[in-house]
Amino acid sequence: MRLEPRILAAACLTVLLVLGVTRSAGAHVIGVSRGEYTPEGSGLRVEITLRTDDAMLAVPGLDADGDGRLSQVELDRAHHALKTVFFDVLAVDASGQRCTPSLDGAALDAPDGMRLRASYACPEAPSTLHLRFGFLDRLPSDHRHLATVHLPEGDVDVLAVLARPDFTVEVGSGGSHGFLSLVRGGFEHILSGPDHLAFLLALVLGGTLVPDRRTRVGALVAMLSAFTVGHSASLVLATLSGITPGSRLIEPAVALSVAYVGAENLFARSVRHRWMLTLPFGFVHGFAFAAGLLPLGLTRSQLPLALLGFNLGVEAGQLLVLAILLPPLILLRSQRWYRPSARALSAGIVLAGLVWFVQRVA
Repeated sequence: MRLEPRILAAACLTVLLVLGVTRSAGAHVIGVSRGEYTPEGSGLRVEITLRTDDAMLAVPGLDADGDGRLSQVELDRAHHALKTVFFDVLAVDASGQRCTPSLDGAALDAPDGMRLRASYACPEAPSTLHLRFGFLDRLPSDHRHLATVHLPEGDVDVLAVLARPDFTVEVGSGGSHGFLSLVRGGFEHILSGPDHLAFLLALVLGGTLVPDRRTRVGALVAMLSAFTVGHSASLVLATLSGITPGSRLIEPAVALSVAYVGAENLFARSVRHRWMLTLPFGFVHGFAFAAGLLPLGLTRSQLPLALLGFNLGVEAGQLLVLAILLPPLILLRSQRWYRPSARALSAGIVLAGLVWFVQRVA
């Protein structure tokens, strides 16, 4: 098959883009920290748990001996730096008045975490609390902080990210207000995963290459439905059981699923039965999605609502991706150059999947 120069250029551009995003794709592990916020009289007691790897990124020189691990001695010596990075910028306003922090302690939390405890002294007992999680500026841009404010009437949860670092709560209110935050978390999780986006693009490209319209629509619906069923099932299983095969198995498997679907677009003559593959592939991707929900430390009573919200966010993200991809691809598929261009793009997706796989097993 002879490719036109513009198609070759498009293929080369695709490869360059793929190589450009693989550095940021990494193993698709999103950092998560947990915060417990408890009003006590005219003060606020705070406990933050996070991975030591994230803490070392946020606090330069925290790993004083440079061995890649933190010791209790290093934490004790970094008392002032930890207070500056995590609590001086964690702004707490009680009824409009700023509270003053003090670091009470820092301790390792096995196997790979650390726990920081602080107290905030406020001018008066607050009727409202406004929290601004300024330490998110020092952490990776996709870091999530699950904050739980413990109130007598019930807990209030929020999932804070760099783009939304503020949170206000009425101290006299109760009940979890975190449902929309969890929906946003699922939505952002799929949109921030280049591997998941590449997988969806490969599925859609394969569907548009089918000549017959009725067969094409049926194949697309079957593939996407099977993928949704698969990832929803494994997300529920992983979250309710707390058990997942682990990122060292799941993330390379996700990368291979991307490469395989891209390769099928190049060599398979029919995608009518591809849903039989997207079902188990969806199961694998669901375990990867669970990485965004499992570390949140939700209680068993919170899990059903959290699962619903997070999964709704994932589905909304997928629908947005499809709404962006499908119309232009359907309009362009009648062009003479569309098929070779789609094959070139599929080849780029294969390359991306293989590069991600090598990165994740290294």
